[in-house]
Amino acid sequence: MILNNLKKLAAVTSITAICLVTPNIALADGMQPSEIHTSGSASRTMAPTYATLSLGITTTDGSVNTAKMANDRVMSNIIANLAGLGIAKKDIYTSNISINPQYNYDNGKRISQGYTITNTVSIKINDLDKVGPVINTAVNSGATDIHSLNFESDVSQQLSDSLTTEAISNGRHKAEVMAAALGRTLGPVKSVSLMSTQTSSLDENYGSPRLYKAMAISSSTPVEKGTLIVSQDADIVYYLQ
Repeated sequence: MILNNLKKLAAVTSITAICLVTPNIALADGMQPSEIHTSGSASRTMAPTYATLSLGITTTDGSVNTAKMANDRVMSNIIANLAGLGIAKKDIYTSNISINPQYNYDNGKRISQGYTITNTVSIKINDLDKVGPVINTAVNSGATDIHSLNFESDVSQQLSDSLTTEAISNGRHKAEVMAAALGRTLGPVKSVSLMSTQTSSLDENYGSPRLYKAMAISSSTPVEKGTLIVSQDADIVYYLQ
């Protein structure tokens, strides 16, 4: 009886093992890729046409109202003086206002030290020759913080279309090379997606806080416009034949 049960158990174990192995063998027999996922890219260099400058004011006082009035007065002075350089109010917008209480601690007791108010604005400068004068004027008018300076350019529809065509063509070329290496031919497109057109600067030094500090204390800020790179990326999936 025991011998018969052991034989039945061995038979069931063998059948289970065969069932587990058989799908892997089927997959091994058909492991040919059915599609290729590739990416294409295209880029152009171009000159910037405008700049955006982010700067602000930080004021601190024991009274929140006094700190705010001082902050408002300096910002109004900055905007008025920038108008004298031809910067329109429509090209200046407030990007952040914050009021933060300041505290100190004495033997576990919290003691108020006043309030710090920060007001940050972003300025669009359409005349690139005025970037340096705008920075100098803002600092001389009371600006205490320079956060960022970016050179930018609007991408025309014609340029965007041209980059899209090149990016897809570049992706197809890569897919054809991969298909040939596999001994296959490229089939129709399964899917395609385009990334947003990106504009970046060749010079990343404008991300340096040290540079902003140097710009703020310079009597005459030198500004180099540099060159922009406009790029377009595409993700494409092809069927293989």
